[in-house]
Order: sequence, then C-alpha cells, then structure tokens
Amino acid sequence: MPEEGCFICIDKPKGPTSHQIDYWVRQITGVERVGHIGTLDPQATGLLVIALGKCVRLVDIAHEYPKEYIATLKLHADADELSIRKAFDHFKGEIYQLPPIKSAVARKLRTREIYDIEIMEIRNRDVLFKVKCQSGTYIRTLCVDIGYYLGTKGNMTDLRRLGTGPFREEMAITLQELSDRVEMAKAGKDHLLKSAMYQSNFLLSTFSKVIIKASTLKTIAHGSDLYPGGIKAIIGEPLAGERVALISESGQLVGTGKMVSSFNQISDTKIVDLDRVLIDPEPGNSVKIPVKPKEREIHLRSEVKQGSKERKFVNDRSSREKRTQRPNQWPERNNEKRNRNEYRDNFKDRRPVNRNRKKGRNDRKN
Repeated sequence: MPEEGCFICIDKPKGPTSHQIDYWVRQITGVERVGHIGTLDPQATGLLVIALGKCVRLVDIAHEYPKEYIATLKLHADADELSIRKAFDHFKGEIYQLPPIKSAVARKLRTREIYDIEIMEIRNRDVLFKVKCQSGTYIRTLCVDIGYYLGTKGNMTDLRRLGTGPFREEMAITLQELSDRVEMAKAGKDHLLKSAMYQSNFLLSTFSKVIIKASTLKTIAHGSDLYPGGIKAIIGEPLAGERVALISESGQLVGTGKMVSSFNQISDTKIVDLDRVLIDPEPGNSVKIPVKPKEREIHLRSEVKQGSKERKFVNDRSSREKRTQRPNQWPERNNEKRNRNEYRDNFKDRRPVNRNRKKGRNDRKN
C-alpha cells in the first residue's frame, strides 16, 4: 500500500453492514487504519468508498460531497402518472427531513438539499427514480414523504448508490476481486491492484491548490499554520473560508485547510488555517523533555528544642521512609508485635474465665 494511503471503491453486496466491509478489507489488505465514506444500510448496495492509511483523515472532508442513488418507491395505493411526477418535482431543492427511527443520528428536524431527482420508470405502484442529493439525506425518508404527499403511504424497496463526489460506480470492485488482486500483488503482479487504488489527490481534484515551499514542510508537520513566506504559488481563486489543498513542490498532498483571506487580499498575517495534515514529523526533530516523577507529599514533623522557642522541621531520609513505607515494608519486629496474642501464646491450655459473669445454678460451687 502507498505510504500516504489511498482509496478503494468497493461494490457493496446486500446483507453486511458498512463496518463489516471495513473489517473484511482490513483482513484482506493488512492495513490497520480503515474507514468508509458514507454509511450504507445493510439492505443497500452499490458504491462504498474505503479509505486506507492516512487517507482516513480525509473521510470527514469527503462527507461534504453530494451522493447519487437509484431507488425504487413502492406506493400503497394507485396514483396517476401526472400526480406522481408533480410530487417528485415538489421535492426538488431544499427540503425538511426527520431521520427514521432506526438511524445513527438524533431524530431532529433538519434541512437537506435535493439537487436533482428524475423518474426513470413507473410500473403500476412501483416508481424507479434517480436522485442526486446532499450528504446525510435519507432516501427511505424521502420515499415516505412522497407517499404522504400523494395522500397514501410509500416505502423504499431497493436502493443502490451510484456515486460519491468524484468516485463513480464504474470504479468499484467486489471483495473477491480485491482479494485476488492482493494475492497477485504478493506474487509480483501488482498492476491490477494499483489500478484499483486512488490517491488522496483524486479526492481533492476540484479544490483550489496552494503550492508550498520545501522549507515549510517541517513546520507544517509540527502543526504550524501557513503564512505568506511559505507559499510558492496559488492555483485557482480561493475565497475566504474556502477549503484548499496544500501541495508540496513534488506534487505530494500535505494537508488541507481553510483560507483566512481571499487570494487577492493576502497580507503578512496567516493565510491558511490547517485542519488536516497528512505528513508526519521527521524522526529526531521533536525534543523530548524529561518529566520528573512526582514525589509523594509528606507532612513534615516539627520538634521544639529544649530551652528555645524555635521550631525545627524534621524531614530527614529515615523519617520520610518510615512515613511512606507500605505495611509489607515495616520492620519484622513491628509485625511480630502486631500479630502477637498473649493469651494464645502463654495460656494455651486454659479457658478464659469471665469473672464479671453472674453465676447460674449449673455452675460448680467452690
């Protein structure tokens, strides 16, 4: 696997969860850090983009891309074609959605954007449609809302993801194909495996780019933001608040950040506020400061000398050790004194007599 990580597109089958796909990819590739872009329900199929290695740090950014789906809506009552098309047109643009009961987020009303929705086929009560929507849109909730708009009920019977940002369905391979390509790569034929890997630059291909100097890489790796002195060139016209990709002179993706000021208003202050860094500090650059272990707090014992009013604090080593020793470190003589039982050791053959007890009729008279 590349050192900077990569993305692999998997054609998810029906049945397993997205996290199970992550686990199987981890077992096949041997990469520890694995994540996915956009969760698919167990019954959904289609494109599931898997991030490996350092590309896991870009998963949150990839969630901002729109998603494309093809789904089937099942209506519970008959409706004419004109009403159905009118209902679909009504749900274009900004809509309100309440996440379903079985979901990974809180059930709070929120707004989502439907960029495009198109009916592919209508057959009796089944409607096949394609939708391009904002990330976080629930298609099954959309089907229910369309059914309510038509005066009946509706539910989603099938769902397949077609695209996530720049990743398309045609790029996806099955888990079996991935396993075969990994085995071929171990045998020295890695061209098929490399063709299924997409570098981090592919995800940020639509972003404006800031080319940084080689002398600035060390400071960025340690968490410093980007200032004008470290910029070599700016590709594009990024505005303030827009996310940009930081690229080294060799073409390697260094990280991402948001512009503090627009490209035409650059001053001597900070230019890019970094939020993701994909390069690690060089070994030996960081200085480790030895941390002195904390000593146990000791209450000082004070003594007053005879014939003087001065108070002397005693904190010598012997007294400090006595106060901080654990019970198993006490001298043996203290253990013997603590465990000694006079009656058990000196009067083993006699029974203890309680002289204060009142005598009864069964007591022997002396």
